[in-house]
This record gives sequence, structure tokens and C-alpha cells, in this order.
Amino acid sequence: MQSGWMRKANAHSHALWTMPVWGALRLFAGLLLGLATLAGCVSPRIVSPYDEAIDQGMADVAEQLSTHMKNMAELGGQPAGTYAATLTVYNNLDAKLDYLIARASDASDAKACALQDKVLARVKVAMRDALPAELKAAPEANGEQASACNARLLVLVKQQIANIREIHRDLDRCGPEKVSCLRPATVQDALPIALQTIHAVAVVEAAKKAM
Repeated sequence: MQSGWMRKANAHSHALWTMPVWGALRLFAGLLLGLATLAGCVSPRIVSPYDEAIDQGMADVAEQLSTHMKNMAELGGQPAGTYAATLTVYNNLDAKLDYLIARASDASDAKACALQDKVLARVKVAMRDALPAELKAAPEANGEQASACNARLLVLVKQQIANIREIHRDLDRCGPEKVSCLRPATVQDALPIALQTIHAVAVVEAAKKAM
């Protein structure tokens, strides 16, 4: 049986523990323990460098460019096949490529272009050995470096389409009135070159999925 002074001491101790400040400390300690337990159960989320917007965007560019040039090959000498009649097609392609180039450049984080050996080999096949000088091999190349290479390839696509545009506007002439056009021979030569560069971009994006 507790004496009077022991009962007072126990009551005093209980009062201290149940004071608001101690209650807050007990709650805080419990929250810290809970957060530590949760952190131990959650694994870090790995973000893939793959960019679906670039992959899908280049598929759209390939379809739009192929349709345009095949139409031009059949419409040579007619009003619908002139440069003036199809100016908006070039402007749309140009704007889309500017957007995709900006995305790839941002994703590169100012890193230099480099591709893993097996990826560079696939790009070389896609481009039939006509690689830009900036594309280099590096065994440990990462997603940022691959994005830098895609930015370079996208710039090349833009330049190739600009060359087609110039031919349409200034060089090729069709029909009795010699109106601006894209001759079938031009389409046959220029379209595969642009498409192989577009395909190279797709090859790099596919490789980034596994990084």
C-alpha cells in the first residue's frame, strides 16, 4: 500500500506527462516514427528519358511530309501543286520541328551528343552511313546525351525539309506555264533522305525506353 507522499509523487509525475507540451512531443515522435516506416517501404521512382511527344511527333511529321510530297508529284503543273498553294504545309512542319527540337534540347541538359555503341550502329543503318559528324559512340552514354543526339537529328530533318521547300519555291518548274512544283524525280530523291533521318530519331527514342 502506497504512502501518502508516494501517491502525491505519482500524481505529480502523471500531471507532468499529460501536460500539453509533453502531449505534443509524444505526437511528434509518433509522426516521425510513422514517416520513417513509410519511407522504408517506398522505393524511388525511376523516370525514363523516353519522350513520347518526340516519338509521336516524328511519326506525324513523316506522315505529313510523305503525303505532301506524293501529292506534289502528281499535281505538278497544276495550280494545286504550286508552292503558293501548299505554303502552309511547310510552315506547319517547320513549327512542329521547332517545338520538338526545343524539347530534345531541354532534355539534353546541355550535355554533348553521345550514343551507346549498339544504338549508334542502329542509327548508322537507318541513315545508310550518312551520319552527322556530331554523333559519337560512348559505352556509358545516358538519356541526356541521347537527347542531345536527337536534337541534332531533328535539326537535320528541318534542314532537309527546308531544302525541299527551296526546290519547290525556286527551282522545279512544271507544265506549259512553268509554274512552281515538285517534280517526281525530286520527290523520289529527297523524300527517302528525310524519312531515313526521321527513322533515326525513332531509333534513338526507342533505345531511351530501356535506359
